[in-house]
Amino acid sequence: MTKTTWLAIIACTFTCVASHAQQGLVGEYFNGTNFQEKKMTRTDARIHFVWNNVAPAPGIAPDEFSARWKGRIKAPESGNYLFRAHVDDGIRVKVGNQMVINAWGLHDSEPFSGTVYMEAGRMYDLQVEYFNGLLEGEIQLYWQLPSEKPVFGGAFGYNDKPIDSKYYYQPESAVSAVPKQQAPVNKPASPPKKTVTAPPKQTPVVQKPKPVAVTPAQAPPKQAAISADTLEKYIPKNILFVQGKSIMLSESQPELDRLAGFLLRNPALQLSIEGHTDNHGDSAKNMILSEERAQVVSAYLTGKGVAAQRISAKGYGDTRPLQKIATGNAKNRRVEFKVRY
Repeated sequence: MTKTTWLAIIACTFTCVASHAQQGLVGEYFNGTNFQEKKMTRTDARIHFVWNNVAPAPGIAPDEFSARWKGRIKAPESGNYLFRAHVDDGIRVKVGNQMVINAWGLHDSEPFSGTVYMEAGRMYDLQVEYFNGLLEGEIQLYWQLPSEKPVFGGAFGYNDKPIDSKYYYQPESAVSAVPKQQAPVNKPASPPKKTVTAPPKQTPVVQKPKPVAVTPAQAPPKQAAISADTLEKYIPKNILFVQGKSIMLSESQPELDRLAGFLLRNPALQLSIEGHTDNHGDSAKNMILSEERAQVVSAYLTGKGVAAQRISAKGYGDTRPLQKIATGNAKNRRVEFKVRY
């Protein structure tokens, strides 16, 4: 075989492998928050989605679905990487064998982060699991390179950014099949008999991992069961009242309509409504106002068909602030929902 022929074979080998090392992640989308009913598989360039009461694909419920992305991620440099996810509702991120983020519960557009060490140029298996269990859905995955430190030590936020699609690759199984098919092409002349008998011996080895692969695929749903503790403190974005009164504004209705629909589709769930105020004004009056607002929300939901015995409403006034400052705080004026079994 001439030198030119060898160079042609090598060039073809690298070209074929490169064509199979496709970028992007394999995304699987399911109906249900527990990966119950698979509806679609597609390639996603990156994980950066905000679904404002819109389904990720036709045939999927917009407020009760789950997704799983699998692939590999390539580290451009060595060091500790900060992974951060902005999510509504639950997320798990696994890099290699390390669980980097585990926040499997209802969250209202909250950030979660974790770190993992990676070496420059290496490919790491990546798995990201997500579910949306109530109203809007959101998942945005970021990272901060080892050389990109937080701004002023993090005092002004992270220095992370959305992970560029050029660092994502599809699972290795899509690439590993290429060399196996080319090996017989490069060695047909010398030992044809040995080359023919070798594959049958290797075939059982390839088939044996199949039962093993079924076990991890079934394990996540068992871990994904939503317990009562994870269904706490859902704070809706748009429950609005006239200032200082218990008169609910019409802008609140779409949010409560979606919540009512969710409860009607899940009759086993119970709902606790908690009213809260800031510490501006008289505490006794704040207690009464928060109680009235919680009752108004309860009455609206029962008017939409949710059974009254499934709902409890209570006011806490200014006794449970989210942020403690001298006087007032807009974030403390809120209605909280606790959904439980």
